[in-house]
Parts: sequence; structure tokens; C-alpha cells
Amino acid sequence: MDARLAHSAVKRQLYSVDTYFRDSWEDLFRIAGNDAFGIADRHAFALLKPDAVVRRKLSAALEWLSVRGWRVVYAQRFRVNRWAVRAFWQYQWNTATRDRREMADLYMSATDSLVLLLRAPDPSRSPAETACSALTRVKGSSDPARCRPGQLRYVLGTLNQQLNLVHSADEPADLVREIGICCTAAERAALYRALHRDDRADDRAAELAVGLESEQERVDLTLAGTVARIRGRLTHPTRLEALLGDALDGRTGNWREIVALADRSGLPLTGWERVVLGTSLLVPTLPHVVPLVPDASVSSATPPRYPGSPPPE
Repeated sequence: MDARLAHSAVKRQLYSVDTYFRDSWEDLFRIAGNDAFGIADRHAFALLKPDAVVRRKLSAALEWLSVRGWRVVYAQRFRVNRWAVRAFWQYQWNTATRDRREMADLYMSATDSLVLLLRAPDPSRSPAETACSALTRVKGSSDPARCRPGQLRYVLGTLNQQLNLVHSADEPADLVREIGICCTAAERAALYRALHRDDRADDRAAELAVGLESEQERVDLTLAGTVARIRGRLTHPTRLEALLGDALDGRTGNWREIVALADRSGLPLTGWERVVLGTSLLVPTLPHVVPLVPDASVSSATPPRYPGSPPPE
């Protein structure tokens, strides 16, 4: 794989035999030829997730992007299933706990997501920064404590490391691969032609956002709001109420005990209530385990090369 698509030599090696990437790259190159590198460089992939849908954050996200000069070139709905969840994070989730994987299966499949292909505002990035890395930078951390004012996740109100509203591709290689996950061959061809023509799909994205939000009941996904709703269904003080209080005060991480006790008490929790408790209380990563693919910000021994730069020696 060309170093213009990914910094990490490890990622390039793995993706070169990854069928999601290979199928998608072959489709892009067939349509765009040598401009395939330029298309992958100047576009970013974003997925507005189900928590953004039920919290009514889609239109706000589109407005944030538009104000900052990001232009939607292609938009479509996509229902993420458990297989797609594993595909998206295949090379990072060797570090994920079972709780984290199960929670992602539950909330990522709760509603359709909104897939966006975005043209970067050229003045916002340096010549050596791809559109994907520019969006990653302004999107903000998945950890709410590390989000900064003005970043997309901060503005939308990320709740925890999983209910963080938006996913984006780290690098051009990830953009190509994630298009391969979300789109059939016919859909990829239409998408890449749209990118090659530099289409405008802002109105289409807005229409899809309104439709998605109108199909779903608004849900308060805060831990405090969720605990209050569950407590409101209790008719008398119980062990469940005490556990909910401990969860709210940060004194317990046993979300499975809360769910099991609610089931035994005849007060089964909704899917989103399980998600909020699980994602708020779980331990996300295994200790002393590193991801198969390093963080995109970590340089490999082979430096990246971008369109217009000289070939490596």
C-alpha cells in the first residue's frame, strides 16, 4: 500500500490483505485512476451514530460542519450490525473488554446511522494534513474530559467514551476501508463517482437527518436521567434503588447486577437504559494490551507521502 494512504507500516501491511479495503480501493481506482489518491486525501468519512439520532444531534452536527466549511459530497443511511461493528474496529478491539464489545453491538444497531463523505475546507489544513486527519483533530477526543470547547463532540455534548455521537476515519486508508464496510459494490461506485465529480449533497444530508430523527423517540442518555426514569418505576425501596444510587455516585461498576436485578424485579430495562448503565460503568480496555494498528498520529519508519510530493528515495 502507498504511504500516502496511511502513516503506519503495520497498518499498510494489514490493509493490503484486508478485503474491505482492497475491494473499495479497486473500485475507487477504476473510477478515478491516479486521482484516487487525491480523492482519498481531500475527503473525510464520518458516521453520525444512533446516540446522535435519539438525542436529536444530527442537524446540529451538519450545521457545525457547514459553518466550518466542510461540504457534504455524499450521504446515506446505514444500519450497523454486529458484523459491521467488528469490522470497523477490527484492528483496535483486541484491547476491548467483553462489556465494551457487547455494549457497542447493542447501541450501534439501535437505529440507522448517517454516513457522510465530506470535502475538507482547504484553508483549514496544512498541505501535509489529510482531510481525515483534519476532521479527527477538530472532532475531539472520545473521552469527554479531553474534549475542548469548539470541537464537534464538545459542542454536541459527548457523554462517555462510547456514547460520543460521531465516528470518523483516521486516515485515507481508513476512509477507503470503511466505505467498503458500509457500501455494496454498486453503492461504492455511485459514491466514488460523486466524489470524483465533486457533487453537493448538503440538502440530501439534511433531509436524511430530519427523517432519521423523526422516526425515533427522543431519549435522555445521561446517567442521571436514566437512573431517575428507572427509579420512577419503582413502587417501594429495593436493593435495585440502592444500586442505582451507587452507580450515580460512582461507587459501583457492576452494571450487569443492576440489569439482572431489574429483570428479576419485574422491571426490565429498555435497550437504551442498558446502554447508558453499561457504557457509564464498564471498564473499556484490557490492561497491558496494545492495539494491532497503532494510533494514526504515530509515525512509522516510512514517512507518509502526499499528492504532489516527490516519491521516496
